[in-house]
Amino acid sequence: MPQVSRRSFLGLSFAAAATWSVGEAVPASAGTPREVARLFELRGARTAPQVFPQSVASGDPSPDGAVLWTRVAPDAAAASGGRVAYEIAADASFGTPLVRGVTTAAAGRDHTVKVRVAARALKPWTTYHYRFIVDGTASRTGRFRTLPAPGAALSGLRFGYISCQDYTNGHYTALRHLADEDLDFVVHLGDYIYETTADSGFQGAQVREITLPGGATRAETLEHYRALYKTYRTDPDLQRLHERFAMIQIWDDHEFANDSYGAYDTDSDDEAANHAPDRKLASVRAWSEYSTAGARFDPSGGPTGAITIYRTLNFGGLMDLVLTDERTYRSRPPCGLGLLDKYATGGCPERLSPSRTMLGARQREWFTDQVTSSTATWKVWGNEVMLMQFKLLDIYLGSLFPQMDAARKRAASDGRFSVFMNLDQWDGFPAERTRLLSAFRDVDNLVTITGDLHSFGAGYLRPDFDDPSQDPVGVALLGGSVTSSNFVEMATLGQGGLIVPPETELTWALRGSNPHLAYFNSAAHGYVVMDVAPSGITATMKAVRSIRTPETPELLTLRTFRIGEGRPSLSTVDRGTRRLHNAGR
Repeated sequence: MPQVSRRSFLGLSFAAAATWSVGEAVPASAGTPREVARLFELRGARTAPQVFPQSVASGDPSPDGAVLWTRVAPDAAAASGGRVAYEIAADASFGTPLVRGVTTAAAGRDHTVKVRVAARALKPWTTYHYRFIVDGTASRTGRFRTLPAPGAALSGLRFGYISCQDYTNGHYTALRHLADEDLDFVVHLGDYIYETTADSGFQGAQVREITLPGGATRAETLEHYRALYKTYRTDPDLQRLHERFAMIQIWDDHEFANDSYGAYDTDSDDEAANHAPDRKLASVRAWSEYSTAGARFDPSGGPTGAITIYRTLNFGGLMDLVLTDERTYRSRPPCGLGLLDKYATGGCPERLSPSRTMLGARQREWFTDQVTSSTATWKVWGNEVMLMQFKLLDIYLGSLFPQMDAARKRAASDGRFSVFMNLDQWDGFPAERTRLLSAFRDVDNLVTITGDLHSFGAGYLRPDFDDPSQDPVGVALLGGSVTSSNFVEMATLGQGGLIVPPETELTWALRGSNPHLAYFNSAAHGYVVMDVAPSGITATMKAVRSIRTPETPELLTLRTFRIGEGRPSLSTVDRGTRRLHNAGR
């Protein structure tokens, strides 16, 4: 696995491309001047959706460029000999292009095009427009904003983050609203696709259908995973979001398989049968083709070494965004593969083993260095799964049985009887979590943003979550799903059951067992908008009234939090009076 150097991006080379700034010499590989000029001519023979059915996207910006993405319809690619032109301009009219390039759309990459543009003509922290051209037809216009110059002093930035967009469970009405926000970029924390099309375990309502090749209901092959991405990427709301903002992506489990680890799915109770290296490599290859991440794919690395997605993006001196991979290098589930071994469980001794890892030794060392050596005001960790301890029940047996002898108390986890929600989360890796958060005691302004749990939440990070008197080392934010079933839907079968308004929160029911938790809501779908300034971060959790119909629903503000600069502090902004009050610590 390649080592990721500090403050650098991973290379990208999926398509041979010739890129040049207008006014520079055109590389000979691009063709003769006349041939090149014709590639950029607009003749309007076909519509953009006919030639570019998944539209366009961008991601992983740098101070002088970004990753640009599209997919060309196979017949259009054949008609053009696979040649694809692209251009970048300061305005959407492309009257004066700044950068032009030529690349290819090959069948071996499912006719996807993904190139990293880095050009002297592009300036830091500036918005640019881009498009692709094939055989005289231009794609829709996309836009991206470059990163600030290293160390630049920013007065602020604004981004949204999302996760868990099960196509079958609803419409992307939340993304429609997110695309209308005034943002600098979007972060996607994983579960961009779901590998299954009708799994009753976590896919409740079947609002939209997906048909996989051969009638499969679970992705097993490269063809299956590609088919899922092609379907998801035809959604107009998702397309528009990609067109308007660069998207910084990582994966979680469903890009491969539910609750996966390494090259193992968890689709049965037989670990040997779950070892699926070919399936894993197929999922990674499809993700590399369809994501906007600037990570190099090398199949010779095998299913867990073909791609490295953990990386840091630097937003001047204001913020470092550190992204981790919490699936590829993790240990197996601690207590077994059965449902009751992973969910609503009291755990097992193996859960506490110091050898258990979520990140793997190399990534953990890299990650710790990224956070502890950062000189940015804010260190934001793009974290896939719930970092805060999350118990459904926590009873101190000594309070019930004060005469219980010390030995029996120690046998019961230091006198506690606890039921954990989900050991697929960081609760299945408490020793490594304590090790990391202890290393961050002297780090100022650590904030984690998390998806996966299909719920909104906020709270404090402590090395020992069972000691509420311990000073917090950071603040944790949890964003709800775009469409994937939340707890309320799963409890009511997601169809025609009890209707619960999205304003409903469960904080009161969970706070007793989780004193670090300030807010929890699992009855809503939406996104989080982060306003980052030197003096603090404002996180606004927004939800839509409905995902069941394609009509544009009302957008609600569930809760707005203010995170103060310096010692970890989390305050709630009252929606009615906009007055700040302490959320509790």
